Amino acid sequence: MHEEMKSLHKNNTYELIELPKGKRALKNKWVLKRNHEPNISQPRYKTRLVVKGFSQDKDIDFEEIFSPVVKMSSIRVVLGLVASMNLKIEQFDVKIAFLHDIETMVQEVCSFMVEHGYDRAALDHYVFVKKLYDGEFIIFLLYVDDMLIVGRDTSKIDNLKKELSKSFEMKDLGLASQILGKAKPVSSPLGSHLKLSSKQSPSSEKEKKEMRKVPYALAVSSLMYVMVCTRPDIAHAIGVVRCTGADMTGDVDLRKSTFEAEYIAIIEASKELLWMKKFLQELGLQQERYSLYCDSQSVIHLRTGVTAREQ
Repeated sequence: MHEEMKSLHKNNTYELIELPKGKRALKNKWVLKRNHEPNISQPRYKTRLVVKGFSQDKDIDFEEIFSPVVKMSSIRVVLGLVASMNLKIEQFDVKIAFLHDIETMVQEVCSFMVEHGYDRAALDHYVFVKKLYDGEFIIFLLYVDDMLIVGRDTSKIDNLKKELSKSFEMKDLGLASQILGKAKPVSSPLGSHLKLSSKQSPSSEKEKKEMRKVPYALAVSSLMYVMVCTRPDIAHAIGVVRCTGADMTGDVDLRKSTFEAEYIAIIEASKELLWMKKFLQELGLQQERYSLYCDSQSVIHLRTGVTAREQ
């Protein structure tokens, strides 16, 4: 705790002021953490003094949400390139990043990359790429204070790390083995017998009142994040990019034609394919025509114009 307070004072993290009228002060708390870092056998103990940001209310305490993070889709595409092209991937971390203004720090890193000849991807503003004279490239991914550097030439990667260390207080984590912490996988298969229905929704006033307390949208978004980041078994089953499918018979309330569901599914898959194609082109990788497969004859006929007028 002493070291944490020392760092707070050293970095001029806060300034004592009079509380403005109509504003409320947020409370804080100490967070004790034990970090297990890659390539280090002994855990590292950390103490952080944090503000209880979760006690803030939107449109009262804040209006905008700033999220300086690379997209998960971009990370996955780049990891695929690392595996298929036998590239090297190393990781960096900004020391005591949260003692700084995060938005300012991120913008400084972005400006640094542009000044050193890196192009900022139009489809993901936290992906930077530098094409080298020999046809090789260096890719830089930024997720707040976590950084991934990808390339084939070790000397070029080391040079970028040295330049970054001159401008920022960095911690070299070496070859990347994980990003954004760890996940402890557990087996929680979805039973094939499970059928969701509107009849399962709250019916009594008491049940409805209780459900109003449940942050449903937050719960759904949290589960989707877990699916994308830490449960590849689930993500693969529902996220294969080049094949689409929809099952309306699984809906016990509305068992109608699958045409609309199939049509929307192929549109979403096409959007993802177009994004991936343009993103890879931004990285300097030539792309050929993509093929998208669909087993719905109604959708195929609509595409070819056979039943377009009727639909």
